Amino acid sequence: MMLAEGSAVHVRKLRPDGSQAFAWDGVVLRCDESGIVLRAQFNVDLVDLGFTTFRRGDEFIEFYYWDPSSSGTSNTGRSGMAVDAGRGAPHLADAPALVRYYNVFQISSPEGTLKGWYCNLGLPAQLDPESCELSYVDLALDIWANPDGSFVVLDEDELAVLLEQHPELAHAAHQGRTDLINLVEAQRLPRWTKVTTAADPGRTD
Repeated sequence: MMLAEGSAVHVRKLRPDGSQAFAWDGVVLRCDESGIVLRAQFNVDLVDLGFTTFRRGDEFIEFYYWDPSSSGTSNTGRSGMAVDAGRGAPHLADAPALVRYYNVFQISSPEGTLKGWYCNLGLPAQLDPESCELSYVDLALDIWANPDGSFVVLDEDELAVLLEQHPELAHAAHQGRTDLINLVEAQRLPRWTKVTTAADPGRTD
């Protein structure tokens, strides 16, 4: 079972022990057997990260990927979303199926100016279509990519600590880090260019 465009979704970012780190709400832009794209709005006045600044009203287009070993039609909703490498609206299933240990947020100002991409290392997302809840396990490391192709890798020390505590996640973490850096260096991160007009209750961390 998939969610229709415009459906409200509650997103939960989890720690490896299953506890919740953050939660926010978004709206479905696309959902199929290969994955889901959401729109949300940042609803904190100002967050200055040094390399970029998030402000209230910034638009987050969030790309999540399922585990390709599952069908994507069950309540856990796990399947394989292929990232779109083009500069148009993503075609979620046009790349070979593989496990993508990350998700990607495309971030723009309320006026539509692209700020960049915030890439999160994490396990494939899981969807419960009955409760409209999407969750993923975060693996600490992040990458910020600017529109000009420059980028910064964040929180590698936190990843090292996480892997000391959860060595079973080492393969996912190393594979996801390698894949993300390859995408960033090739400037092939997903980009949503369709106009998004659906109302949503906002995004918050």
